[in-house]
Amino acid sequence: MPTPLSLRPAVRPGLRRSAFRAALAVVTASTVTAAAFTLAGTGARAADGDVANSVLADLTIANVPAAGLDAFAGVFGTAGSPPNGGLDNGDLSDPSGVLDFLTVRGQAVARTNAEPERNWAQAQASGFTLSLNDRDYLSVGSLDAYAECIPAPIGPLALAYARTDSNTIGVLGRQVPTGTTQLEVTGAELGADDVSTATLTVRYDQIEDPAGGGYQPRSSARAGLDITITGVLRDAEGQALYDGLLVDVELGHVDVTCDGTTSPPVTTPPVTTPPPTQPPVTDPPVTIPPVTVPPVTVPPITVPPVTDPPITIPPITVPPVTVPPVTVPPITLPPTTPPVTKPPKPTPTPTDPGPSHKPDYGYGDHSER
Repeated sequence: MPTPLSLRPAVRPGLRRSAFRAALAVVTASTVTAAAFTLAGTGARAADGDVANSVLADLTIANVPAAGLDAFAGVFGTAGSPPNGGLDNGDLSDPSGVLDFLTVRGQAVARTNAEPERNWAQAQASGFTLSLNDRDYLSVGSLDAYAECIPAPIGPLALAYARTDSNTIGVLGRQVPTGTTQLEVTGAELGADDVSTATLTVRYDQIEDPAGGGYQPRSSARAGLDITITGVLRDAEGQALYDGLLVDVELGHVDVTCDGTTSPPVTTPPVTTPPPTQPPVTDPPVTIPPVTVPPVTVPPITVPPVTDPPITIPPITVPPVTVPPVTVPPITLPPTTPPVTKPPKPTPTPTDPGPSHKPDYGYGDHSER
């Protein structure tokens, strides 16, 4: 007969685990019995009848001796508000011992509020790290999950969102996106001596219902993260040692509903009826003649031509240019030496008589002319 899965007695009364989580626990039936079914329900509620709930961390570890894992189930950080119950700042005392496995970084927040005008729930943390066998099995960045519901007469309206770092998580040091991812790992990575190789299937879901981050015509809302790791573990000969759930984590689960919310009463003035002795007043029928709307004629629109104004270029006045006087230095000429005056040449006095023959006009003998 399988051994019952023991839960720590300090778990908050009235806590109900989701039907999906209970079904996963049943898959690992080596440690789950009918006692675990008493935790099944329709949602992660802090108490029956609450209209706003918040659970920061909900952890399930399967009993897998081959992987060095012992069975565990617990929650950390819970809050719940009944209809018009006001603010609940949450219980962060960790009665079930989740923090023995899960490190929550930064300020942990799990709070709810229920008022006639709206119900809301919130869960926040800077990050999470799940350590098993001295290994970081799972790491998640910052989380901000929020759900809100506004009742009538304004609503019903609801919104929900779950914001994380880049929508990725880490599994044994590998980055995993939203959706389903398979990882091939070794027994050394799992910290399991009896395991040679393993195939892990990681299911990472980001819940936002309604989606879109804005108000939708709904009477309930929920948000959070679901991370499920299953695995096929094999020995050195390749024989399967285990096939099933290893770890399941729900982070930042918040849910709200408008059910049970009391709206402010609407005051209607009393209706006064006339005394029975007075005859009823009969108003003549009012006939409204048909209204004929004359057609509207839109006159054509004439756009006047656009005339560019003449461009006048102003005269350009050139200022007079004044040339400064140029002063030429005086030129000093060297002294002039007067020319030497030669004495007049004396005219000789003729002593001989003039020639007796005619003048010679050329070469040769001219005596016969």
